[in-house]
Amino acid sequence: MINTLLLNSANVLYIFCFGVRDVLWLRILAIAAMVLLLPFYANQPEPMISCMVWQAVFIGINLYWVVVIIRERMPPSMSVDEQMLYDSVFKDCCSAKNMLKLIAKGKWHDAESGEQIIQTNQRVDHLVLVQKGSVAFQVQKNETIKFHPGCLLGAVSFLTEEATVADYVAVESVRYLSWHRDDLTRLFKLKPELKSAVYEIIGLDLVHKLIFSHKHLDMDHITSHAN
Repeated sequence: MINTLLLNSANVLYIFCFGVRDVLWLRILAIAAMVLLLPFYANQPEPMISCMVWQAVFIGINLYWVVVIIRERMPPSMSVDEQMLYDSVFKDCCSAKNMLKLIAKGKWHDAESGEQIIQTNQRVDHLVLVQKGSVAFQVQKNETIKFHPGCLLGAVSFLTEEATVADYVAVESVRYLSWHRDDLTRLFKLKPELKSAVYEIIGLDLVHKLIFSHKHLDMDHITSHAN
């Protein structure tokens, strides 16, 4: 009677395995079914040792993958700087884990007020993302626009591989992240989804800058006429 109940219960669980789409639940149900089969094999007139051994192997393999899947699905721990970047820049473009893989390929830098981050008439081999502080976009030492946290510096020059047309100067203490072109190229080959995310971020950044520039120029025009 007990053996029949164990066998039928295990088979019912296997049926549920075939009905779930989530691979985590599939493995959990499979483990439960195999656990029920262990006493079934042990309670036979002649215990089925080989079957019990194989069930234990299958249970071990599935337990390993359950742990792997759970760890992959757990939200990653992030520093304050990483969390700020994720919330302000990456949240709508990629997962936190992918962002951390991208950040791992970059380098953090600090710039003091007045320090040049990118100089004019230079080929940019680094993509720069401002995490904290403000940066002035200057043409021939004339300050035109201030960029704030979350913006990219030199993105157009980075994409086109042409020389920059302006200086980017720290207005205050600035913390930023930079990626070398070669490091990104290697990463994109391994993680194509990150390439899509980065190019999406560049596109959004350029749109925001265009909108901000037009508003800034319109305000300058109004101010000049008022004076």
